[in-house]
Amino acid sequence: MVFGAGQIGPRLADALAARGHAVRVVRRSARPVGEHEVVSGDARDAAFARRASEGGAALYHCMNPSAYRGRAWEEELPAMMEALIDAALANDARLVVLDNLYAYGPTEGARTEATRLAASGRKGRVRARCAQMLERARDARGLRYVVGRAGDFFGPDADEALVSPAAVQGIAAGARPLALGDPDAPHAFSFTDDVVQALARLGDAPDVEGEVFHLPVHVVSPRELYARIGARFGVTARPRRLGRLVLWLLWPFASLFRELLETLYQWDRPFLVDDARFRARFPDVGVTLEEAIDGTVAA
Repeated sequence: MVFGAGQIGPRLADALAARGHAVRVVRRSARPVGEHEVVSGDARDAAFARRASEGGAALYHCMNPSAYRGRAWEEELPAMMEALIDAALANDARLVVLDNLYAYGPTEGARTEATRLAASGRKGRVRARCAQMLERARDARGLRYVVGRAGDFFGPDADEALVSPAAVQGIAAGARPLALGDPDAPHAFSFTDDVVQALARLGDAPDVEGEVFHLPVHVVSPRELYARIGARFGVTARPRRLGRLVLWLLWPFASLFRELLETLYQWDRPFLVDDARFRARFPDVGVTLEEAIDGTVAA
């Protein structure tokens, strides 16, 4: 059962079907997702989530809130998590959670799975709260779960990411891509197809319950990533920087810029992530950066 049909859910459904699993996609709307069964409804409704999950051996939580705003995250994410915890327990299913890295907040050095959750912003604190909900449900109710935390997406279907297919098309046409913060700061990016394959493996693996894994990342500066993409098209991609001052000047005109200020620490300094634990456990998952760029350009 794949909850969510955004950047990862549809490709994950395809990957699970290719592994021989019967797949049901649960999403807000009734729009089709390939050839998969689709159930539409509000996953914050615990009764609906339980019904939608009937017969499932694993529930994949790939949902995001309806808007990139702190209030939406506070109102929606914990309710989604509580409903899926209840659904997993009711159906004796494993809950596989796709998470991001916001819960760590600003840290020195590379984040590992043992790094303390010390989020400084609203959205990060909500992510940390959801992580604690999982731990409490494991300890008090016997929940079986595993978490995969990914970096910022790039690749096929990464439509809401900074390095989106639209940005890649813009580079090919000679446009200057946007870079938040410092375009030369190393940053942890996750290739969407790697995320999909990693989640599929976490759903099947027998020895990962109760664990958190950092999914495969490529640590590269936005400038270098853009340059490598541009080289595929024979163009020079020169990023246009959006720094703190620019975001402060723009935020009265668009709430997105205010929200981006909250997580600018991820972009104005090195944002490092250690994925060695996942790669040691699943050494056959994850492509090289050059292969990921090939897949991004071809998307």
